[in-house]
Amino acid sequence: MNSAMGTGQAIKVSPDQVSVCCRGASDAFGHPAVYLTFAEKPTVRCYYCGCEFKRASNDSGHLQKVD
Repeated sequence: MNSAMGTGQAIKVSPDQVSVCCRGASDAFGHPAVYLTFAEKPTVRCYYCGCEFKRASNDSGHLQKVD
């Protein structure tokens, strides 16, 4: 389950993460698995449930560029 689902809080992921998978709730009230790609964006939002995923900053305080 995405712990931030419906709370307005973002789920933080590592700065080098390229994509995430969202399934909504872990029970029967979830949604089909969707894969969201960050590309050059620091955050992505699931178009089913609205859950937001945010890449954490690297040590310098800036988002790490993904090649």
